[in-house]
Amino acid sequence: MSNDNVYLSELIATRLSHDLIGNIGAVSNALELLDDEDDGDKGDIFDILNFSSKVLSKRLKFFRLCFGLSNATVKSLDELIIISTDYLSTLGNPNYPIDADFRISTPKIYKLVMPAVMIMADTIVKGGKITVAQTDEALLIQPTSPAPLNQTKLENITHILSGEKPEENPSSYAPLIYLLAYLDGSGVQVKLDGQTLVIGA
Repeated sequence: MSNDNVYLSELIATRLSHDLIGNIGAVSNALELLDDEDDGDKGDIFDILNFSSKVLSKRLKFFRLCFGLSNATVKSLDELIIISTDYLSTLGNPNYPIDADFRISTPKIYKLVMPAVMIMADTIVKGGKITVAQTDEALLIQPTSPAPLNQTKLENITHILSGEKPEENPSSYAPLIYLLAYLDGSGVQVKLDGQTLVIGA
C-alpha cells in the first residue's frame, strides 16, 4: 500500500471516528446509568439510547456505502435518497435540520453523490438544504441556508481542489480527498463554483 493510500485511510478513519464517538459515548454512559436508576426513572435513559442508536445506525449505513467496497452497493435511487436523507437528519441541531432535494436519475453515481453530500453539508452552520442535481454535463451539489455558510470550510475546499493543504484538520475534509482519489485518472474534474460543488468532465 502506498503512502498516499495509508494517509487517505488515516483521514477517513479519523473522520468516521469523530462522527461516531459522541453517540457511542452517550450509549455507553446511558447503559452505565441503567444500573444506578430505579425502574421508574429510566425513561430519559431509554430516550438517550433510542436517539443515539438511531443516529449511529443512520450514519453507519451511509458511511458503509460512501467509503466501503463496491460489493455494498446502492440498489435503487430511492435507497440512495433515503440513506442520504437519513444521514443529513443526524447533523446539527434538531431545531435547524438539513433537508435534501435530489434531482438525479440513477443510483449508479452514489460513490460521487455521497462524499459530495457529506462535505457540502459541513458548510451548513444553522440548518438548510442540500440540492443534488444531475445534468448532461455535471453533477451539482449546492448547499443553501437562511444563515451564512461556513466560509472557512468553503475556502479550505478551494485550497484542496487547488492541490493545497487545508488550514485546519485535514480529516474534516476526508470525504473530498476521498472523492478526488476515487476520480483520479478518470478525466472527471471537481471544482467549486461559488457555493456549488461541480463534478464533471
